[in-house]
Order: sequence, then structure tokens, then C-alpha cells
Amino acid sequence: MSLAEKINQGNRFEGPALPALNRLISATDRIFSRWPEAVRNPPERDREKIIQEVRDRLEKNNWEGVKLFLVTSAARALFDEDRNEKPDLEKLRQFYFDEIVASTRQGFLNAMFSVYLTTYFSDAEHTKRLARALLERVDRIGSRWQKLIGIVPKILDAGAAHQAVAELMVEMESPWEELKQIGLRSPHAPGLMSMAHFTYVELVQPTLRHRGEMERLIAWLKPEGQEAKMLGASEAITALLEHWTSKSPPAEDQTYLTETLVSLYGDPRVKRGGAWAGVSEQALGVFMRWLTGENIRFFLDVVSAVEDSHMWEPRRKFWLDLHRANRIDAAWVAFSDKGSREARRRMAGSGPGNKLAYGIQTAGGSRLNTSLLLLKVGRKIVVEGSHNYKVHIFDQNNARCPALYQRQYDCEKIRLTNGAKAQPHLGNWEGWVMENV
Repeated sequence: MSLAEKINQGNRFEGPALPALNRLISATDRIFSRWPEAVRNPPERDREKIIQEVRDRLEKNNWEGVKLFLVTSAARALFDEDRNEKPDLEKLRQFYFDEIVASTRQGFLNAMFSVYLTTYFSDAEHTKRLARALLERVDRIGSRWQKLIGIVPKILDAGAAHQAVAELMVEMESPWEELKQIGLRSPHAPGLMSMAHFTYVELVQPTLRHRGEMERLIAWLKPEGQEAKMLGASEAITALLEHWTSKSPPAEDQTYLTETLVSLYGDPRVKRGGAWAGVSEQALGVFMRWLTGENIRFFLDVVSAVEDSHMWEPRRKFWLDLHRANRIDAAWVAFSDKGSREARRRMAGSGPGNKLAYGIQTAGGSRLNTSLLLLKVGRKIVVEGSHNYKVHIFDQNNARCPALYQRQYDCEKIRLTNGAKAQPHLGNWEGWVMENV
């Protein structure tokens, strides 16, 4: 006897047709009918429990009082990546395949269509079996999914659905908004949309040297009012940056990418994990070089604003020329309190994208307003400072050599550290730096 027949006998989880079921269950069924993707995604701690509950019901053939959302939530857990191949759950998986084929209940079929989408993995056995079962009942699936099938005929192709969606995304001006319009209300959902994302990034990668295409991909990663997409972000960042391994983008595009990616995913110099962990070595190297240049310019701009000195223009030219010659491997800034206030003012004024990280210079007294620029040049660490602070050069093998990317620095402690060479900004100080790095 099929599930549909047992439902008609009143001992299954079908709601509205059964007067014995309460108004809450009826309301739940109406929600599932109207929003077919509204399948509860149970937390990991509950997944084994709800699967076991449904399995016990199956073994005892006792469905009295069972609610639809329990059965569909169990399906969401059953077909996740940790359980979709477990041998001891095969009987329960077969139960769902059989019930899809036997069901006349649109709410259940709609929910199982959603389970198919959110647990989709190209050519995986569970995906193929769900697709085959749903294809047998495609005529009874709700109008929202019927619309999606009409727009993406391969949506139930277990090997090509993600490719079909990705190809559609390429033609969309705003994939986030337009996917919702065709019925994919959670465009950043796992399963099918995760695989579509990876394929979409591959398809648009050749075009990402153009500003408009950069902005379209960024808008997909971070839609307005949404959190930035994390799964697949590494691949997207790599695609955005790998065009520039042997040449530089226009300055305004470089600034746009630098500020935007730091705003979305943090500064990789101080936030090593997350999206940056999977970025290719080449792409990460490109971004680190960009951050180096941004830090040097930012330091010089801020210090120029808070210190009235004619000495800053030749310093700006020297350090930027050294950067353009690819001699500077990394840079980090530590601002005084006054410099920090100016830095925050500038970042607030430049929009939400400018989130460059920096450290704080903590020495007081006569050094209260001294800010520091720390540079890695080959095997040397160079410490430049404002307010007549000498240029200090350390060998990185010196155990007391200041490290980059720290939160706090004391410029007086650095000045008194043994083993450094130091030179005031007098005479041919630029030539002295070049000789010692």
C-alpha cells in the first residue's frame, strides 16, 4: 500500500484533508504549498534524532500524528553530504523515492523538489534517484516549480542542472534578483546553487578584466542587504585577481577591488582564514602587492595631513618609486592616536569599501604623534617614521626585529633595539637606504 493510500486512510501526515488534524498542521501544509522551498534545514545536532524518528515510524508503520514538516526536514538531513551514502539508511532513502512516485500530495512533492535542489551534487547517486522520482510526478509539482522547469528544462537533469543554471546566470544583469524571479528564492543556498556558483565563476572569469563584469560578480557575492557569500568566495576572488599576475589594472579598478574585497572578506594580512584560505597563491600574491601600495600611499597621505613638513614629498616619491620597482614585498602601518583619527576620517569619507587594517603606535611623550611605516624589503625590515624619526633597518634574522601586522608598536622600543642601522632624513638618505637593503 502506497503512502498516498495510507494518507487517505487517515494514518499518515497529510493535513488539510483530515479533520482530525489541528489548525497548526493545516497551516503548515498551506505554507508548504505556497512556498515549496520552505523545508526546514535542521541543525546538525538534531539531524540524527529526526532521521531516527522517521525511521522508527517506517519500521513500525505508525504515522499517526506525524507532521509534514518533520518528514521533509528528515529528508533534508537524510540526503545531506554526510548521510546520502550511508548503507544503514538505504531503506529510508528508498522509502522517500517510492513515496515521491506514489504521492498525489502537491505539498510533499514541492518539498521534495526543494530537498533535491538543496542536496544536489552533480551525478551523485542520491541526486539521480531523486531526479528520476520527481520526473515521474512532474505533472503534479506546484506552479512555482513548474515555472522553473519551463525556464530551465534541465533542472531535473542530475548531471547538468548546475551548468544550465550557471549559463542562465551569465545572461543575467543581476543574478541574485533574477534567480529569485524565476523561482530560486535562495540563490546562495547549498546544493544546486553552490555548484552553479562554481560553474558561473568559471564562465565569467575571462571577462573579469572589465569593470562592469567585476561589479556584477561582486554584486552576486554580496547582494544589497545580504551577508557576503562565503562558500565559493575563494574561487571568485581568485578569478577576479588572476588576470593581474603579469600586468596591472587601471588604478581606479585596482583601488575598487582592493577596498571592496577587504570590506567583504577582511584584510588577508591579519585574517588568514575564511575566504582567503582558498585563494590561489598567485592571486593572493597580487593582492598582497596591491595592499602594500595602498598602505604606503595611505600612510603618506595621512601623515601629510597631520604633520606640516616639506620633507614628506621626497619621502613619498622615494617609497612609491621603490614600490613601483617591485622592491617592497610587504608594508604595514602603525598610526599615532592623531594619525588614527585622521585615518578613520578618511576611511569614513571614502565609502564602505575602504577597510584597510593598520596598527597603533603607543609611545607617548615627545613621540606621542609619531606614526610608523614598516616595510619588508628582501631580508630586511625597514621602519620609517614621521616627526624626524630616523629610518631604521633590521635584518629579519635579528630575533628582536619588529614583525609586520602587529596590533601595537612602541617606536621608542624600536629605536632602542640593538642590531638596527639608523639614518636621519638628511643628505643622501635615499642612497643610504638603497645600500643597506
